Amino acid sequence: MSTKIEKQKKIFSLLNDRFANLLEGSTELLAEDADREGSREQAQIDRQDVLGRVYHFYRSIIQNLTSGLITIDLDGEITFVNRTVSQLLGYEVEELLNKQIQLLFDDEKESRLFMHQLSSSGKRIDEKEVVFRKKDGEKIVVELNASPIHDENNNFEGVVLLFRDLTEIHQLKKQVERMERLALLGELAAGIAHEIRNPLGGIKTAAQVLEESFGVDDFRLQLIQRIVREVDKANRLLQEFFKFAKPTKPQLAFHNIEMIIDGVYLLLAPKLQKRNIKFVASFAENVPQVYVDETQIEQVILNLFLNSIDAMPEGGELRVSTRSKKLKVLDKERENLNINNHEVTYVIVEISDTGVGIPEQHIEKIFNPFFTTKTDGVGLGLSICSRLIEENGGKIDVVRGKEKGATFILAIPAFIHR
Repeated sequence: MSTKIEKQKKIFSLLNDRFANLLEGSTELLAEDADREGSREQAQIDRQDVLGRVYHFYRSIIQNLTSGLITIDLDGEITFVNRTVSQLLGYEVEELLNKQIQLLFDDEKESRLFMHQLSSSGKRIDEKEVVFRKKDGEKIVVELNASPIHDENNNFEGVVLLFRDLTEIHQLKKQVERMERLALLGELAAGIAHEIRNPLGGIKTAAQVLEESFGVDDFRLQLIQRIVREVDKANRLLQEFFKFAKPTKPQLAFHNIEMIIDGVYLLLAPKLQKRNIKFVASFAENVPQVYVDETQIEQVILNLFLNSIDAMPEGGELRVSTRSKKLKVLDKERENLNINNHEVTYVIVEISDTGVGIPEQHIEKIFNPFFTTKTDGVGLGLSICSRLIEENGGKIDVVRGKEKGATFILAIPAFIHR
């Protein structure tokens, strides 16, 4: 038996000791038969056949696992990886073999701590969340499980690692937390706005009565008119407040998302041309219709387009793409879905620009009410977008560009969810 087969057999035995016992039992029976028949040569062929079939069985299991599987020796050197590792991290299998496991960790300190935890024989690590860095530099959150490998003499000789990508689940959890936070802020905002609106109405009525008692040349008339204008300005702000706090109940129907995008583009085409901004659309084929309120989704896309235009005062490129994708739903009851699994079809709309970008310290705050970096902004635009997307059963997220710009990602339902 070759050294390679011996090493693979040790790895495979970690998955199912029962099959290893089956292998030994089978070869012993074949040997006994061979002794009775006097054909040791045939017994050897049969043993190799059994070993080959079991080896390929285990190999098929390992290569088709949905989790990444890596084995390392006592020095942290990678001795084996399955295909899933290559798919998740973007490396070719040959690029990882004989490399140190620290290569995959985003944080060097975390990798040293991990190796220290594994240094004692028999030490297991279960469901540890760490950050891996893919070949292209992208970070992913993974759940890591580690178990020791022992040789035939029960000596500790390495570690087998199993990990799965949790990045999408983490993003969904963040979105759920943000939606819950915004819903709470919306209820608070509605109460405050209502209490402010009543005295403003009284102030405006009293000011208008006083306005009639002053002559055209009386300087007090200008002060009263100023009061009325400021009250109207406050009322307009409150109207925006109510849009965020209590959006109009969506009138849901199936619509073509590309037609909605084209309608917004035609509305802003003159402004794009004036600002020297190139519009690039990339619509995938066979994208299903979305089940939403057309006016509300149009308002969201219009707001995101305007933000991108404001981020490119010197010109640039505004890119829009669409595609369909199956995404996980964390809470089926919250989404009012009658589905057997947690995956449903969404239409993904990505709106990217080449503008000034979003500072990293602001990325978690931009959907919060009243957060803005604009000197003349109120800070409710993206909050309203987030609420409208939520009301339509969708999701919104943002990704910073590697060098500049930003990408807003809309996940819009292509299914009936109310």
